[in-house]
Amino acid sequence: MSVISARLAEKFEVSRATVSETIHRLMADGYAVQNDDKSVALTSAGRELTEKVLRRHRLAERLLFDLLGFDWIGAHEQAHALEHGMSDEVAQSISARLGHPLTCPHGNPIPGNASSGYTFLQEQRAFRLSEGHPGQEVTVVLISELVEDESEFLRRLSDTDIHPQAVLHVVDSAPASDFIFETAGQMRSIPSALARKIWVKNDQPGSVDGSLN
Repeated sequence: MSVISARLAEKFEVSRATVSETIHRLMADGYAVQNDDKSVALTSAGRELTEKVLRRHRLAERLLFDLLGFDWIGAHEQAHALEHGMSDEVAQSISARLGHPLTCPHGNPIPGNASSGYTFLQEQRAFRLSEGHPGQEVTVVLISELVEDESEFLRRLSDTDIHPQAVLHVVDSAPASDFIFETAGQMRSIPSALARKIWVKNDQPGSVDGSLN
């Protein structure tokens, strides 16, 4: 996977100089390389490190959500503080204590417990909610990890009863307007752009573009 430095700066709301410094440090440590088009890609060592951090973060989220009663917004925020001080042994103990969960509270796969990324989506035959058709019944698989950092969006999803395993009945999926659906006997709506960040499944094969974003 490659990414442009400017997009990282925009995403994390830091200066391009900060991103550049971080990238050069990652490159010096052998975790990343810069391509001819200035995009940045992880090395095999970088991907391995990323998988470890994701595993710790998502297990921390499950611990906070399942055992300590945090909502999924608080669980995500607090997991950032826990992931960096967690050893592999502690991560494994948490996983065992929780019954080796496959996903975080937002539905994203936990590395080491489940397939990751594109493979996970294929296994679930998942597709974007925005691709649903009127009259279709779908089950929520996951919320894009990009939305996890947007507390306003997460609250909107909570308020509209959207969470992993929720069953939604698509009413109107016109891309130029809000995405309208029914769940738990209530008519709900969310912006179509947000519907693109929600992955769902049904009994029919869906389209998979290989990105959880």
